[in-house]
Parts: sequence; C-alpha cells; structure tokens
Amino acid sequence: MGDVGRVVLQRLLQALPVIIGITFYVFVMLEFSPVDARYAGLGLYASDEAREQLAEDYGLNDPLPVRYLRYVRDLASGDFGLSIYGKRPILDILTERIGITLTIAAGAVVLGILIAFFLGVTSAYFAGTWWDAVVRAVTFGALAMPVFWLALLLIQLFSLRFRWLPAGGFVPFSDDWVGWLKSLALPTLSIALPVGGFLTRVVRSSVLDELERDYVRTARGVGLRDRVIVRKNVLRNALVAPLTVLGLQAGYLLGGAVLVELVFNLPGLGWIMMKSAATGDFGVITGVAIVAAVMFVLANLAADVAFIIFKPSARESS
Repeated sequence: MGDVGRVVLQRLLQALPVIIGITFYVFVMLEFSPVDARYAGLGLYASDEAREQLAEDYGLNDPLPVRYLRYVRDLASGDFGLSIYGKRPILDILTERIGITLTIAAGAVVLGILIAFFLGVTSAYFAGTWWDAVVRAVTFGALAMPVFWLALLLIQLFSLRFRWLPAGGFVPFSDDWVGWLKSLALPTLSIALPVGGFLTRVVRSSVLDELERDYVRTARGVGLRDRVIVRKNVLRNALVAPLTVLGLQAGYLLGGAVLVELVFNLPGLGWIMMKSAATGDFGVITGVAIVAAVMFVLANLAADVAFIIFKPSARESS
C-alpha cells in the first residue's frame, strides 16, 4: 500500500469512532429537546390513541440506549429510518437535498481558492506597497463580517439595487441551467468571500516565507526572473500551508452553507435540518448530522492527501 493509501486508511479508521460519537451526542441532545415528536408529527388536535400509535411505530417509548443501538444497527445496513412526516425514507430526503449544499460548498472552495491565490501572491510579491495595504484591509473586512450579514449586503447590492441576480429561491439545473447558476451565485459568493479572505492571509504569509529562503536568493543570483521563481518553485512550496488550513475550514463551510440556505431560501441540508428541528422530525436531524460529519471527515482527508502530494517529505511523518 502506498503512502497515500495508508493515510486514507488511517484517517478512515480514526473517523469511525468520531462519527459514532456524533450520532450519540445528537441522540442525547434531542432527548432534552422541548419539541415532542408525538405532538409535532400529528398536530395539537390528534387523539391520545393516535399519539401512542405514532410513538409505538417509531419506538419513541423505548429507552434511549435501546433506540440508539437500534438506530446504529439500522444505519450499518444503510437504513436511516423513516421521516415522521409522510413516512418517507430519510435517505431519500437527504439525497434530494445534499446536492444543493455540496454545490454551494464546492463552489465556495473553488472561488475562495482563486481569490486567495491571486490576492495572496500579489500581496506578498508587492509587500509594503499600496496594493498590499488594500488587500490586507479587504481581507480583514471579509473576515470580520458574519456570513448572514454579508449575504444580506449582497442581496441589497446585486438583487435590489442592480437587479442582476435573484434574492432567493432555487431553480433546478434540469429546468434552466442559467437560472440554476443565478440562484446559487450569491449564496456561493457569501461563503467564498470570507473563506478567500482567510486563505489570502495564509497564502500571503506562506509566500513571504518562501521568498526569504536561500534557494530564492540563489535563483535570483543566477539571473532567473522573479516571476519564473514564483511560478515554478515558490507556489508549489507555498501551497502546503493553505491546503492544510483549507481542511480545517470544512466546518466553517458547512455552517456557512446552513446560514445562506436559510437566508436565500434554498432547500438544502441546512434548510431541511432547521425545518425538522422546528417540527420534531428527529430522524432527519440525526441523518443531517451524520452526513455533515462524513463530509467534514472527507474534506480533512482530501486536505491530508493533498498535503502529502505537495510535500513528499511529510510522508514518513504521516
């Protein structure tokens, strides 16, 4: 097994108890929720017999350890259970919603990386100039602004003032791909700007550190131009720190996706989770928590693999 394969296997084995712990934590927290699924699922005017039948059908009368072990057993076979509303399989609900959340998160990562490397590299290359000061001020402002507030500002600017993009709602790709792009543009930008601002500072520091190394001075001494040195040597070495930090941003990306889905009324995982929390559909909440945990683990796994690829010297330590 290669170095990358060993890292992947090690991380997956480490992630398994984390995911199991998250499911138990969510179960315990929902146990103390003020929302009673018997009332939330049937409404205020249902009979006591109907409520007891609902509790019997979903095992709500069983002790917490029994319900949890039963859930883990079903989960191991790929069964997330049924939603209280409509008795639909929870896995089908998650499958329908996850595409929107993943699209927003992936688009924010790509756009954030592009912003970070352009601003970070140019800021480091022109360190101490007016451009460096502008970049540092802009990135600091992007970091200081909450995601939901930034989303509202973007709506005010691009939707209400210029009327270029919709203020909310979702258009499926199969219906209109242009409308699909427009409906996801502002949500993606709302997350990409803070992520790009954070990564810009990391890229700038990393590039500045590389520019001060001996091999850069040697390359300059033999007559190589700075642009060639930066493109062929500095950027590759400077990629390591941003890639490592990007894996740690997975939690921020998921949390930001939840907020922007609520602001822009997008039916993704965050939207369905908040709706289920208000209505007591605890099975859906647990399913979203598991999916989010798996997405977080995979994001960090991708960052670890990229770290090894771009820095072979780290393979032995990994």
